[in-house]
Amino acid sequence: MLDASPDISPRIARSEKRQRNRKTDIRWDDEEYSRLTEKAQETGLSRNAYIRAAAIGTPGPRARRSPPVNAEALARATAALNKVGSNLNQIAHVLNSGGAGLTTRECLAALSETRMAAAAIREIVGRKDRP
Repeated sequence: MLDASPDISPRIARSEKRQRNRKTDIRWDDEEYSRLTEKAQETGLSRNAYIRAAAIGTPGPRARRSPPVNAEALARATAALNKVGSNLNQIAHVLNSGGAGLTTRECLAALSETRMAAAAIREIVGRKDRP
């Protein structure tokens, strides 16, 4: 007689489907951990992928490289963008209050500064400018 019961197989959680099923723990002091993080960021890898690459020569098939971010340059570009935003807000305030003392040159200068700051941020985070 045929078994009419459906084939019931246990569901495997996604994390259990991974091929990597071994784990090692490494203890770091503050200086070592900081150096590890810095070196991993320089290569654009996560800390785990960086350690894997150093130990066996490859970061693994799923390792995604991210562009290293220069935090200081990003902070400067963000500050410039904030300043430009303030200038644009002041321009909008003058225009909304009926002020005619604003020139086209000032508006275009603020727009140009905005575009330059946004382009600098895109460059820092590894995005390409659109033509």
